[in-house]
Amino acid sequence: MKVLWFAGSCGYFPETTGTAAGHGTGYNGGGWMPSLLNEVKKQEGMELGVCFAMDGQPFKAIQDNITYYPFPNHKKPWKDKVLDILYYKHPERDRVLWSQYEGRFKQVIDDFKPDIIHIFGSELYFGLATFVATCPIILHIQGILSLSIYTWFPSGVSKRSYIFQDWNPKHIYNRFQLYVYWQRSCYREQEVLKHTKHVIGRTHWDKLATEMLNPDRIYHYGGEILRPEFYKEHNRLIPKKYTIVTTSSSPMYKGFDYVLQIANVLKNVMHLDFVWQVYGNVDPKFHQKFTGLRYEELNIKLMGVASAIELCNAISNATVYFQPSYIENSPNSVCEAQILGVPVVATNVGGTASLIEEGKTGFLVPTNDPFTAAYRICQIANDESLNYSIGKLARAAALKRHDRDSIVRELLSTYQEMLSQNTVDSF
Repeated sequence: MKVLWFAGSCGYFPETTGTAAGHGTGYNGGGWMPSLLNEVKKQEGMELGVCFAMDGQPFKAIQDNITYYPFPNHKKPWKDKVLDILYYKHPERDRVLWSQYEGRFKQVIDDFKPDIIHIFGSELYFGLATFVATCPIILHIQGILSLSIYTWFPSGVSKRSYIFQDWNPKHIYNRFQLYVYWQRSCYREQEVLKHTKHVIGRTHWDKLATEMLNPDRIYHYGGEILRPEFYKEHNRLIPKKYTIVTTSSSPMYKGFDYVLQIANVLKNVMHLDFVWQVYGNVDPKFHQKFTGLRYEELNIKLMGVASAIELCNAISNATVYFQPSYIENSPNSVCEAQILGVPVVATNVGGTASLIEEGKTGFLVPTNDPFTAAYRICQIANDESLNYSIGKLARAAALKRHDRDSIVRELLSTYQEMLSQNTVDSF
């Protein structure tokens, strides 16, 4: 079976680096797609290709028996950039780039000649492959921008206050373009989903969302294989000092402002002696301006981007993991904390409720109630028996949910089902 993925680089190394294949890094040490690829490629009779965005690379390269197709990030000329500003309320202007991506994708498809195309993510340009393919296509849901756009700004933050948070013209332009890009990506996502027959999801939220956006789609369940470091046995001991761990990034919907608010309650209302380690690429400036709170004064430490091993060690030695996002589908950070046996408190948004059984494998809290979130954190921190009980049940659930063999079997079964139907997924 020949399967062509449209996804991230999945362990590919640029030919100019001279680095051996198979040791991909990526943000925070890599993601779940390379982990899935490493398992799928072991299957007998499977021939895999991966198409992804990376500038300055050859049309095709073979590494570790996988055919990689790096394609350049297409850029708009200045004329179109100016028109984008003038017509920023017209999301359909995103079509200016579509022919460039579609042309490149068709070249890749014609060269690899896949039996099935597997697209990862509805939010990126990969989805445009659905318009040029003549074989069955399946779209793997990650996030869904068309629903997430409504929580892009937390309550109290306006588009204007976000864009004009400082008066640097370059920063203002970049933030404006980012916001407009999200709006246009929602338009592209909706067009792609309308023309995609098969989708893979993993939560109640993405199942309902894809049904709303395409009532005729066929929904398949597909789990995620976590990074290999998290499957190893880790001896967990609750630290003497209350330690909260979070992984996050700078966008407002990731909820760093909520972390500041909760930390303020923990320190100044509940008088908890704690340290809160926040990993990831977090820029606190606007969050602090919005909340009037400074992370240095609230026992928060910004740890920066970490490798998978570093995150394993940090989470394993935490009292509790907290997930602050305003929207998520199935955050891998929650799954990674669970599989390490660490109790999780998370905002009850998107598909997160599919991962946590309230009071048994974690706690769900509102996104606008730092007092409830602080209470749940203290409840887990102050009750060692509850802490270990929730962690143990969460680990058992996560090991089952992320079982590598089961996930690969489900995926191969989905591929076979699609081939047996002999359908063309563009209609």
